[in-house]
Amino acid sequence: MRLRTAFSIVLCLLGWAGSPLTAQAQGNYEIQVYPYETVERGHTMVELHSNFTFQGSKSTDDGTLPTNHQLHETIEITHGFSEWFETGFYIFTSAKNGQGWGYVGSHIRPRLRVPPKWHWPVGVSLSNEIGWQSRRYSADTWTWRSARSSINRLAGGISR
Repeated sequence: MRLRTAFSIVLCLLGWAGSPLTAQAQGNYEIQVYPYETVERGHTMVELHSNFTFQGSKSTDDGTLPTNHQLHETIEITHGFSEWFETGFYIFTSAKNGQGWGYVGSHIRPRLRVPPKWHWPVGVSLSNEIGWQSRRYSADTWTWRSARSSINRLAGGISR
C-alpha cells in the first residue's frame, strides 16, 4: 500500500510540475494578483514588474508591433488613502531588439476592501482598472477592467 501511495504522490507532483509547460500564457502586461490587504493609509508603494515574452506574435496582423521576445518593464505606484481604499498607477514600457524602448501606456486602478473592523470571516476587495495604451502595442487603445475581486481567508478565521 505504501508503494502505491508514494507512486500516486510522485505522479501528481510530476503532473503538477509539467502543467505550466502547456498552460496558456497570460496577457503581455498582466503582472499581478492582488491580495486582500491595501497599502497603509498615507503610504506609497513603488514596484517594478518585469516580464519577457518568449513566444509571442511574429507579425503585425492588426497593426501592432510583434510581441515575440519583447521585454516589458512596468512601474506601479500605489498610494493608500484609508484603511480600506488605495489607488495604483501604472506606467507600461516595452523593449525589443529592432524596435527600441517605447512607452506603451498608463492605467489607473482604484481598489477598496471590506474594512478589517467589520470582522468578516474572509477578506474581500474590489478594483477597477482603466487605461490607455498606444496603438503600436494594442489594438484596443482604451480599456476598462471592472469588478476584479479578491477574496482571501483571514488568518485568524472568524473573530467577533
